[in-house]
Amino acid sequence: MTSIGIISLTKDIIVILAAIGTLIVARKGLETWSREIKGKADFEVTRNLSRSVYKLRDEIKKSRSPWVSSHEFPEGYNPMKKTSDLEAQAYSFIYSNRWKSVATALQNFEAQAFEAEALWGSGIKEKTDEFRQCARNLQVSFEADIQNRANDGQDYKSDREYGEIVRDAIWAIHDETNSLTLKIDSAISDIEKEIRPHSKRS
Repeated sequence: MTSIGIISLTKDIIVILAAIGTLIVARKGLETWSREIKGKADFEVTRNLSRSVYKLRDEIKKSRSPWVSSHEFPEGYNPMKKTSDLEAQAYSFIYSNRWKSVATALQNFEAQAFEAEALWGSGIKEKTDEFRQCARNLQVSFEADIQNRANDGQDYKSDREYGEIVRDAIWAIHDETNSLTLKIDSAISDIEKEIRPHSKRS
């Protein structure tokens, strides 16, 4: 092989090696970029989900306040002249207004939970479903209490245990032993554990 041929071959090898080197650098750059994008997505979803969890927790807590102020009752309601129907209507009004803020927070939480599930899979869904069920338990308990009042308290009288469960859900009294409060705390703790590995920006 002539010197010209050697030089030409050397040039070809250099070009090939340069191309290979470029591909390697580009691939590593793409992998780094991909990790950064994934890390940022994890961080954003973690932050948004956490905010929605704590917002929903706070709204549920407010809606379960055992103190019912006079301004919460519908206009014209007179507790001294109440009937079972009027009392049921009054508490339907109260619970409906209390639920509005919970419903808004729940809607946002569900949207963030869906984003987390799409990114992280079914593991987080199991945890968010538990918390969502706590809110649904409260809503069902509101409805059950209204029905009991409409029935002049007979639902609770015929099943005292059922009455205790409903009242326990509606009113956040004795949080250290309140069954719904404990379920809420447990559900939030499980979500926090699930999202903690995703909380650091890459």
